Amino acid sequence: SSLYDCIPSVFFSEWFAVNGPAEPVVAFVGEDVILPAFLTPTMSAEGLEVRWFTSDFTSPVIFYRDNILRNEKQMNSYKGRTDLFLTELNLGNVSLKIRSVCLSDFGTYKCFVASKQQEGDVHISFIPLISVSADEDGHPQLECTADGWSPEPVTSMSKMILKRNSEDYPVVSSSIPIKESFTVFSCLIRNVLTPLVYQPLSEFLSPWRFCFADVFVLFSRRRNSTDFLTPSSSLFSSADVTFDPETANSWLIVSEDSKEVRIGDRRQRVTDNPKRFDLCPCVLAKEGFTSGRHYWEVEVGEKTAWTLGVARELVNRKRWIILSRYRGYWTVWLRNKNKYGALNDVPLPLRVKLQTVGVFLAYDEGQVSFYNAQSRTHLYTFTDSFTGTLYPYFNLCNNNSGKNTAPLVIRPLSDSNSGGFVTMLWETMDSSLLFTFVFAIVVILLIDTKHNRQARWGQERP
Repeated sequence: SSLYDCIPSVFFSEWFAVNGPAEPVVAFVGEDVILPAFLTPTMSAEGLEVRWFTSDFTSPVIFYRDNILRNEKQMNSYKGRTDLFLTELNLGNVSLKIRSVCLSDFGTYKCFVASKQQEGDVHISFIPLISVSADEDGHPQLECTADGWSPEPVTSMSKMILKRNSEDYPVVSSSIPIKESFTVFSCLIRNVLTPLVYQPLSEFLSPWRFCFADVFVLFSRRRNSTDFLTPSSSLFSSADVTFDPETANSWLIVSEDSKEVRIGDRRQRVTDNPKRFDLCPCVLAKEGFTSGRHYWEVEVGEKTAWTLGVARELVNRKRWIILSRYRGYWTVWLRNKNKYGALNDVPLPLRVKLQTVGVFLAYDEGQVSFYNAQSRTHLYTFTDSFTGTLYPYFNLCNNNSGKNTAPLVIRPLSDSNSGGFVTMLWETMDSSLLFTFVFAIVVILLIDTKHNRQARWGQERP
Protein backbone atom coordinates (compact mmCIF):
# COMPACT_ATOMS: atom_id res chain seq x y z
CA SER A 1 0.00 0.00 0.00
CA SER A 2 1.14 3.54 -0.57
CA LEU A 3 0.13 7.17 -0.26
CA TYR A 4 -0.12 9.52 -3.22
CA ASP A 5 1.32 12.89 -2.33
CA CYS A 6 -0.63 16.10 -2.95
CA ILE A 7 -1.01 17.74 -6.33
CA PRO A 8 -1.21 21.47 -7.16
CA SER A 9 -4.50 23.34 -7.35
CA VAL A 10 -5.38 24.60 -10.82
CA PHE A 11 -8.22 26.46 -12.47
CA PHE A 12 -10.62 24.12 -14.25
CA SER A 13 -13.92 23.94 -16.09
CA GLU A 14 -16.24 20.93 -16.10
CA TRP A 15 -13.63 18.82 -17.89
CA PHE A 16 -11.73 16.25 -15.88
CA ALA A 17 -9.92 12.94 -16.33
CA VAL A 18 -9.27 9.98 -14.05
CA ASN A 19 -5.59 9.05 -13.76
CA GLY A 20 -4.05 5.89 -12.35
CA PRO A 21 -0.62 4.25 -12.27
CA ALA A 22 1.08 3.35 -15.54
CA GLU A 23 2.11 -0.08 -14.22
CA PRO A 24 0.20 -2.89 -12.46
CA VAL A 25 -0.02 -2.68 -8.69
CA VAL A 26 1.75 -5.54 -6.88
CA ALA A 27 -0.06 -7.03 -3.88
CA PHE A 28 0.65 -9.56 -1.14
CA VAL A 29 -1.95 -12.16 -0.16
CA GLY A 30 -3.38 -11.37 3.26
CA GLU A 31 -2.26 -7.73 3.27
CA ASP A 32 -4.02 -4.51 2.29
CA VAL A 33 -3.55 -2.84 -1.10
CA ILE A 34 -4.38 0.59 -2.51
CA LEU A 35 -5.36 1.04 -6.16
CA PRO A 36 -4.52 4.73 -6.71
CA ALA A 37 -6.72 6.98 -8.84
CA PHE A 38 -6.94 10.78 -8.97
CA LEU A 39 -8.92 13.41 -10.83
CA THR A 40 -7.02 15.72 -13.16
CA PRO A 41 -7.06 18.69 -12.90
CA THR A 42 -7.45 18.71 -9.13
CA MET A 43 -11.09 19.00 -8.11
CA SER A 44 -13.36 17.70 -5.40
CA ALA A 45 -15.06 14.34 -6.00
CA GLU A 46 -17.52 14.76 -3.12
CA GLY A 47 -20.47 15.56 -5.37
CA LEU A 48 -19.60 13.03 -8.06
CA GLU A 49 -20.40 9.37 -8.66
CA VAL A 50 -17.46 7.05 -8.00
CA ARG A 51 -17.78 3.41 -8.97
CA TRP A 52 -15.10 0.70 -8.80
CA PHE A 53 -15.89 -2.59 -10.55
CA THR A 54 -14.19 -5.53 -12.25
CA SER A 55 -16.16 -7.08 -15.12
CA ASP A 56 -19.78 -6.22 -14.26
CA PHE A 57 -20.63 -2.52 -14.09
CA THR A 58 -23.84 -3.24 -12.15
CA SER A 59 -22.03 -5.27 -9.44
CA PRO A 60 -19.52 -2.81 -8.03
CA VAL A 61 -16.59 -3.43 -5.76
CA ILE A 62 -17.57 -0.15 -4.09
CA PHE A 63 -20.06 2.57 -5.08
CA TYR A 64 -20.26 6.21 -3.92
CA ARG A 65 -23.00 8.68 -4.89
CA ASP A 66 -24.78 11.65 -3.31
CA ASN A 67 -22.02 11.91 -0.68
CA ILE A 68 -22.55 8.43 0.78
CA LEU A 69 -21.42 4.86 0.08
CA ARG A 70 -24.16 2.81 -1.57
CA ASN A 71 -23.20 -0.83 -1.41
CA GLU A 72 -26.58 -2.51 -1.75
CA LYS A 73 -25.44 -4.21 -4.98
CA GLN A 74 -21.83 -4.66 -3.92
CA MET A 75 -20.16 -7.97 -4.80
CA ASN A 76 -20.41 -10.29 -1.81
CA SER A 77 -16.72 -11.17 -1.86
CA TYR A 78 -15.80 -7.51 -1.20
CA LYS A 79 -18.28 -6.67 1.54
CA GLY A 80 -16.53 -5.28 4.59
CA ARG A 81 -13.14 -5.25 2.80
CA THR A 82 -13.20 -2.10 0.64
CA ASP A 83 -12.97 1.61 1.37
CA LEU A 84 -12.61 4.97 -0.33
CA PHE A 85 -10.58 7.77 1.22
CA LEU A 86 -13.66 9.82 2.11
CA THR A 87 -11.68 12.56 3.87
CA GLU A 88 -9.58 13.08 0.73
CA LEU A 89 -12.34 13.14 -1.88
CA ASN A 90 -12.16 16.93 -1.78
CA LEU A 91 -8.58 16.59 -3.06
CA GLY A 92 -9.66 14.47 -6.02
CA ASN A 93 -8.47 11.23 -4.43
CA VAL A 94 -10.77 8.40 -5.61
CA SER A 95 -8.36 5.57 -4.76
CA LEU A 96 -9.67 2.18 -3.67
CA LYS A 97 -8.38 0.29 -0.63
CA ILE A 98 -8.87 -3.49 -0.43
CA ARG A 99 -8.17 -5.19 2.89
CA SER A 100 -6.94 -8.76 3.36
CA VAL A 101 -6.20 -9.46 -0.30
CA CYS A 102 -6.93 -13.01 -1.49
CA LEU A 103 -6.07 -14.78 -4.74
CA SER A 104 -9.54 -14.23 -6.19
CA ASP A 105 -9.00 -10.45 -5.98
CA PHE A 106 -6.24 -10.35 -8.58
CA GLY A 107 -7.21 -8.93 -11.95
CA THR A 108 -8.19 -5.65 -13.62
CA TYR A 109 -10.22 -3.01 -11.80
CA LYS A 110 -12.03 -0.09 -13.40
CA CYS A 111 -12.66 3.25 -11.70
CA PHE A 112 -15.63 5.12 -13.18
CA VAL A 113 -16.23 8.75 -12.13
CA ALA A 114 -19.18 10.76 -13.42
CA SER A 115 -20.70 14.21 -12.95
CA LYS A 116 -23.83 15.61 -14.54
CA GLN A 117 -21.77 16.97 -17.42
CA GLN A 118 -19.03 14.39 -17.91
CA GLU A 119 -17.64 10.98 -17.04
CA GLY A 120 -14.21 9.35 -17.08
CA ASP A 121 -12.61 6.07 -16.12
CA VAL A 122 -9.28 4.33 -15.67
CA HIS A 123 -8.28 0.65 -15.67
CA ILE A 124 -5.85 -0.64 -13.04
CA SER A 125 -4.44 -4.15 -12.67
CA PHE A 126 -2.76 -5.66 -9.68
CA ILE A 127 -0.81 -8.89 -9.84
CA PRO A 128 0.46 -11.61 -7.50
CA LEU A 129 4.15 -12.08 -6.83
CA ILE A 130 4.08 -15.78 -7.78
CA SER A 131 2.54 -16.76 -11.12
CA VAL A 132 2.56 -19.64 -13.61
CA SER A 133 4.55 -19.18 -16.82
CA ALA A 134 6.35 -21.33 -19.40
CA ASP A 135 10.06 -21.73 -20.08
CA GLU A 136 11.76 -21.71 -23.50
CA ASP A 137 10.65 -25.29 -24.18
CA GLY A 138 7.06 -24.67 -23.17
CA HIS A 139 7.29 -26.50 -19.85
CA PRO A 140 5.28 -24.97 -16.99
CA GLN A 141 7.15 -23.16 -14.24
CA LEU A 142 6.43 -20.93 -11.27
CA GLU A 143 7.84 -17.42 -11.45
CA CYS A 144 8.43 -15.25 -8.39
CA THR A 145 8.93 -11.51 -8.93
CA ALA A 146 9.56 -8.62 -6.55
CA ASP A 147 10.92 -5.11 -6.92
CA GLY A 148 11.96 -2.21 -4.72
CA TRP A 149 14.87 -4.03 -3.06
CA SER A 150 17.78 -2.17 -1.54
CA PRO A 151 20.42 -3.55 -1.32
CA GLU A 152 20.18 -6.30 -3.94
CA PRO A 153 18.74 -9.54 -2.49
CA VAL A 154 19.40 -13.20 -3.07
CA THR A 155 16.73 -15.85 -3.65
CA SER A 156 16.32 -19.44 -2.58
CA MET A 157 16.19 -20.53 -6.24
CA SER A 158 19.19 -21.08 -8.45
CA LYS A 159 17.85 -19.40 -11.60
CA MET A 160 17.52 -15.67 -11.00
CA ILE A 161 17.18 -12.64 -13.29
CA LEU A 162 18.06 -9.23 -11.87
CA LYS A 163 16.94 -6.05 -13.66
CA ARG A 164 16.39 -2.40 -12.76
CA ASN A 165 13.06 -0.59 -12.75
CA SER A 166 12.46 3.02 -13.80
CA GLU A 167 13.51 4.25 -10.34
CA ASP A 168 16.75 2.24 -10.36
CA TYR A 169 15.58 -0.29 -7.77
CA PRO A 170 16.45 -3.97 -8.34
CA VAL A 171 13.66 -6.12 -9.82
CA VAL A 172 14.17 -9.77 -8.93
CA SER A 173 12.64 -12.54 -11.03
CA SER A 174 13.25 -16.19 -10.20
CA SER A 175 11.64 -19.34 -11.56
CA ILE A 176 11.47 -23.06 -10.83
CA PRO A 177 10.13 -25.87 -13.06
CA ILE A 178 6.94 -27.59 -11.92
CA LYS A 179 7.23 -31.34 -11.37
CA GLU A 180 4.45 -33.81 -10.64
CA SER A 181 6.09 -34.80 -7.37
CA PHE A 182 5.80 -31.23 -6.04
CA THR A 183 2.54 -30.02 -4.53
CA VAL A 184 3.62 -27.09 -2.36
CA PHE A 185 5.88 -24.24 -3.45
CA SER A 186 7.35 -21.28 -1.64
CA CYS A 187 9.59 -18.44 -2.73
CA LEU A 188 12.09 -16.83 -0.37
CA ILE A 189 13.75 -13.52 -1.23
CA ARG A 190 15.95 -11.94 1.40
CA ASN A 191 18.64 -9.32 1.85
CA VAL A 192 22.23 -10.38 2.43
CA LEU A 193 22.96 -9.16 5.97
CA THR A 194 26.20 -9.23 7.91
CA PRO A 195 26.06 -12.17 10.37
CA LEU A 196 25.91 -11.29 14.04
CA VAL A 197 29.04 -11.87 16.12
CA TYR A 198 28.11 -13.27 19.54
CA GLN A 199 30.21 -12.55 22.61
CA PRO A 200 30.56 -15.19 25.37
CA LEU A 201 28.27 -14.39 28.29
CA SER A 202 31.13 -14.75 30.78
CA GLU A 203 33.02 -11.94 29.05
CA PHE A 204 30.03 -9.63 29.09
CA LEU A 205 28.81 -9.98 32.70
CA SER A 206 31.63 -8.21 34.49
CA PRO A 207 30.73 -6.09 37.56
CA TRP A 208 31.59 -2.90 35.71
CA ARG A 209 29.44 -3.66 32.68
CA PHE A 210 26.57 -4.87 34.81
CA CYS A 211 26.50 -1.64 36.84
CA PHE A 212 26.91 0.51 33.75
CA ALA A 213 24.07 -1.37 32.06
CA ASP A 214 21.76 -0.42 34.94
CA VAL A 215 22.70 3.24 34.60
CA PHE A 216 22.40 3.09 30.80
CA VAL A 217 18.87 1.66 31.02
CA LEU A 218 17.81 4.53 33.28
CA PHE A 219 19.45 7.07 31.00
CA SER A 220 17.99 5.54 27.85
CA ARG A 221 14.53 5.45 29.34
CA ARG A 222 14.69 9.17 30.01
CA ARG A 223 16.25 9.85 26.61
CA ASN A 224 13.44 8.01 24.85
CA SER A 225 10.88 10.19 26.56
CA THR A 226 12.27 13.20 24.67
CA ASP A 227 14.54 11.54 22.10
CA PHE A 228 15.76 14.87 20.80
CA LEU A 229 19.30 15.87 19.85
CA THR A 230 19.83 19.61 19.97
CA PRO A 231 21.96 21.41 17.35
CA SER A 232 24.50 22.10 20.13
CA SER A 233 25.20 18.38 20.45
CA SER A 234 28.52 17.21 19.06
CA LEU A 235 26.79 14.15 17.63
CA PHE A 236 25.81 16.00 14.45
CA SER A 237 25.99 19.38 12.77
CA SER A 238 23.23 21.59 11.45
CA ALA A 239 22.79 21.42 7.68
CA ASP A 240 22.66 24.66 5.69
CA VAL A 241 19.72 23.56 3.54
CA THR A 242 18.35 25.66 0.66
CA PHE A 243 15.56 25.04 -1.85
CA ASP A 244 16.70 24.12 -5.36
CA PRO A 245 14.70 26.16 -7.95
CA GLU A 246 15.78 23.73 -10.69
CA THR A 247 13.72 20.98 -9.03
CA ALA A 248 10.68 23.11 -8.06
CA ASN A 249 7.32 22.44 -9.70
CA SER A 250 6.27 25.25 -12.04
CA TRP A 251 3.52 26.35 -9.60
CA LEU A 252 6.09 27.06 -6.88
CA ILE A 253 7.94 30.31 -6.20
CA VAL A 254 11.33 30.09 -4.48
CA SER A 255 12.66 33.18 -2.70
CA GLU A 256 15.92 34.84 -3.75
CA ASP A 257 17.78 33.46 -0.74
CA SER A 258 16.30 29.97 -1.45
CA LYS A 259 15.04 29.70 2.14
CA GLU A 260 11.31 30.10 1.43
CA VAL A 261 8.92 28.50 -1.07
CA ARG A 262 5.22 29.09 -1.70
CA ILE A 263 2.49 28.21 -4.20
CA GLY A 264 1.86 30.86 -6.84
CA ASP A 265 -1.42 31.95 -8.41
CA ARG A 266 -0.29 30.75 -11.82
CA ARG A 267 2.42 28.63 -13.40
CA GLN A 268 5.85 30.21 -13.48
CA ARG A 269 7.85 30.48 -16.68
CA VAL A 270 10.57 27.94 -16.03
CA THR A 271 12.63 25.71 -18.27
CA ASP A 272 11.84 22.03 -18.24
CA ASN A 273 14.63 19.73 -17.11
CA PRO A 274 14.92 16.14 -15.82
CA LYS A 275 15.26 17.34 -12.22
CA ARG A 276 11.99 19.29 -12.10
CA PHE A 277 8.80 17.82 -10.57
CA ASP A 278 6.08 18.05 -13.23
CA LEU A 279 2.82 16.99 -11.55
CA CYS A 280 3.23 17.63 -7.82
CA PRO A 281 4.12 20.89 -6.00
CA CYS A 282 7.41 19.51 -4.75
CA VAL A 283 10.94 20.80 -4.44
CA LEU A 284 14.22 19.28 -3.26
CA ALA A 285 17.11 20.93 -1.49
CA LYS A 286 20.29 21.77 -3.37
CA GLU A 287 22.28 19.90 -0.75
CA GLY A 288 22.42 16.10 -0.93
CA PHE A 289 23.95 13.69 1.56
CA THR A 290 25.78 10.39 1.13
CA SER A 291 27.09 10.02 4.69
CA GLY A 292 27.14 11.63 8.10
CA ARG A 293 24.52 13.12 10.41
CA HIS A 294 22.57 16.21 9.42
CA TYR A 295 19.79 18.24 11.01
CA TRP A 296 17.52 20.97 9.63
CA GLU A 297 14.25 22.63 10.61
CA VAL A 298 11.28 23.63 8.45
CA GLU A 299 8.66 26.14 9.54
CA VAL A 300 5.23 24.93 8.37
CA GLY A 301 3.25 27.67 10.14
CA GLU A 302 -0.47 27.68 9.40
CA LYS A 303 -0.38 25.34 6.42
CA THR A 304 -3.24 22.83 6.36
CA ALA A 305 -1.32 20.20 4.36
CA TRP A 306 2.35 19.44 3.69
CA THR A 307 4.86 16.60 3.35
CA LEU A 308 8.47 16.73 4.59
CA GLY A 309 11.36 14.30 4.72
CA VAL A 310 14.09 12.95 2.46
CA ALA A 311 14.05 11.42 -1.01
CA ARG A 312 16.48 9.49 -3.15
CA GLU A 313 18.11 11.33 -6.03
CA LEU A 314 16.67 8.86 -8.54
CA VAL A 315 12.98 9.22 -7.63
CA ASN A 316 10.69 9.65 -10.63
CA ARG A 317 9.80 13.34 -10.88
CA LYS A 318 7.50 13.14 -13.90
CA ARG A 319 4.65 11.09 -12.37
CA TRP A 320 2.29 11.24 -9.44
CA ILE A 321 4.25 10.70 -6.26
CA ILE A 322 3.59 7.55 -4.24
CA LEU A 323 4.98 7.93 -0.73
CA SER A 324 6.79 4.68 -0.09
CA ARG A 325 10.25 3.87 1.23
CA TYR A 326 10.52 1.33 -1.58
CA ARG A 327 10.15 4.20 -4.05
CA GLY A 328 12.72 6.29 -2.23
CA TYR A 329 10.69 8.48 0.16
CA TRP A 330 10.93 8.74 3.96
CA THR A 331 8.40 11.36 5.01
CA VAL A 332 5.86 12.62 7.52
CA TRP A 333 2.84 14.67 6.50
CA LEU A 334 -0.18 16.75 7.47
CA ARG A 335 -3.60 16.57 5.82
CA ASN A 336 -6.89 18.35 6.57
CA LYS A 337 -5.35 20.69 9.20
CA ASN A 338 -4.92 18.08 11.96
CA LYS A 339 -4.32 14.63 10.46
CA TYR A 340 -0.66 13.67 10.81
CA GLY A 341 1.05 10.51 9.59
CA ALA A 342 4.26 8.86 8.44
CA LEU A 343 4.21 7.52 4.86
CA ASN A 344 0.69 6.11 4.49
CA ASP A 345 0.12 3.57 7.22
CA VAL A 346 1.38 5.13 10.47
CA PRO A 347 -0.92 7.72 12.10
CA LEU A 348 0.72 10.27 14.39
CA PRO A 349 -1.78 11.28 17.10
CA LEU A 350 -0.55 14.76 18.00
CA ARG A 351 -2.29 16.98 20.54
CA VAL A 352 -0.80 20.24 19.32
CA LYS A 353 -0.42 21.68 15.84
CA LEU A 354 3.11 21.53 14.52
CA GLN A 355 4.66 24.89 13.71
CA THR A 356 8.25 23.81 13.04
CA VAL A 357 9.44 20.32 12.10
CA GLY A 358 12.99 19.14 12.73
CA VAL A 359 14.49 16.49 10.44
CA PHE A 360 17.52 14.46 11.52
CA LEU A 361 19.23 12.26 8.92
CA ALA A 362 21.75 9.73 10.24
CA TYR A 363 22.82 8.32 6.89
CA ASP A 364 25.38 5.75 8.02
CA GLU A 365 23.04 4.43 10.73
CA GLY A 366 20.13 4.24 8.25
CA GLN A 367 17.79 6.48 10.23
CA VAL A 368 15.56 9.47 9.50
CA SER A 369 13.96 11.05 12.57
CA PHE A 370 11.36 13.80 12.86
CA TYR A 371 10.78 16.14 15.78
CA ASN A 372 8.51 18.88 17.02
CA ALA A 373 11.22 21.54 17.09
CA GLN A 374 9.26 23.81 19.44
CA SER A 375 8.46 21.32 22.20
CA ARG A 376 11.66 19.32 21.52
CA THR A 377 9.76 16.03 21.29
CA HIS A 378 10.25 13.04 19.02
CA LEU A 379 7.61 12.30 16.37
CA TYR A 380 8.78 9.30 14.34
CA THR A 381 11.92 7.47 13.16
CA PHE A 382 12.45 5.42 10.00
CA THR A 383 15.13 2.73 10.03
CA ASP A 384 16.32 1.57 6.63
CA SER A 385 19.39 0.93 4.49
CA PHE A 386 20.37 3.92 2.35
CA THR A 387 22.20 3.95 -0.98
CA GLY A 388 23.01 6.84 -3.27
CA THR A 389 22.36 10.49 -2.52
CA LEU A 390 19.48 11.59 -0.27
CA TYR A 391 17.99 15.07 -0.58
CA PRO A 392 15.69 16.99 1.79
CA TYR A 393 12.19 16.75 0.29
CA PHE A 394 9.36 19.29 0.54
CA ASN A 395 5.78 19.16 -0.76
CA LEU A 396 3.47 22.15 -0.27
CA CYS A 397 0.34 20.22 -1.35
CA ASN A 398 -2.91 21.55 -2.81
CA ASN A 399 -3.61 25.20 -1.94
CA ASN A 400 -7.15 24.13 -0.92
CA SER A 401 -8.94 27.11 -2.49
CA GLY A 402 -6.62 29.58 -0.83
CA LYS A 403 -6.63 27.94 2.62
CA ASN A 404 -3.16 26.39 2.26
CA THR A 405 -1.15 29.25 0.76
CA ALA A 406 1.30 29.66 3.66
CA PRO A 407 4.94 29.06 2.64
CA LEU A 408 7.49 26.55 3.86
CA VAL A 409 10.50 28.25 5.43
CA ILE A 410 13.88 26.72 6.25
CA ARG A 411 14.87 28.08 9.63
CA PRO A 412 18.46 29.18 10.32
CA LEU A 413 20.31 27.11 12.91
CA SER A 414 23.32 27.77 15.08
CA ASP A 415 26.24 25.52 14.15
CA SER A 416 27.88 25.79 17.56
CA ASN A 417 28.89 22.45 18.98
CA SER A 418 29.91 23.76 22.40
CA GLY A 419 28.74 21.64 25.27
CA GLY A 420 28.88 18.34 23.45
CA PHE A 421 27.92 15.27 25.43
CA VAL A 422 27.62 17.21 28.72
CA THR A 423 25.06 19.57 27.15
CA MET A 424 23.03 16.67 25.76
CA LEU A 425 23.23 14.81 29.07
CA TRP A 426 22.15 17.81 31.11
CA GLU A 427 19.26 18.64 28.76
CA THR A 428 17.87 15.11 28.73
CA MET A 429 18.24 14.17 32.41
CA ASP A 430 16.15 15.57 35.26
CA SER A 431 17.65 16.20 38.70
CA SER A 432 16.54 12.87 40.21
CA LEU A 433 17.99 10.86 37.34
CA LEU A 434 21.20 12.87 37.45
CA PHE A 435 21.52 12.07 41.17
CA THR A 436 20.95 8.37 40.39
CA PHE A 437 23.62 8.50 37.70
CA VAL A 438 26.20 10.13 40.03
CA PHE A 439 25.30 7.77 42.89
CA ALA A 440 25.77 4.73 40.62
CA ILE A 441 29.20 5.97 39.54
CA VAL A 442 30.22 6.34 43.21
CA VAL A 443 28.98 2.81 43.99
CA ILE A 444 30.93 1.44 41.02
CA LEU A 445 34.12 3.12 42.24
CA LEU A 446 33.62 1.77 45.79
CA ILE A 447 33.02 -1.76 44.49
CA ASP A 448 36.09 -1.57 42.30
CA THR A 449 38.21 -0.29 45.23
CA LYS A 450 36.94 -3.13 47.44
CA HIS A 451 37.76 -5.73 44.78
CA ASN A 452 41.27 -4.34 44.40
CA ARG A 453 41.87 -4.39 48.18
CA GLN A 454 40.64 -8.00 48.44
CA ALA A 455 42.88 -8.99 45.57
CA ARG A 456 45.95 -7.40 47.22
CA TRP A 457 45.08 -8.95 50.61
CA GLY A 458 44.84 -12.39 49.03
CA GLN A 459 48.22 -11.95 47.38
CA GLU A 460 49.90 -10.77 50.65
CA ARG A 461 48.62 -13.64 52.86
CA PRO A 462 51.41 -16.12 53.95
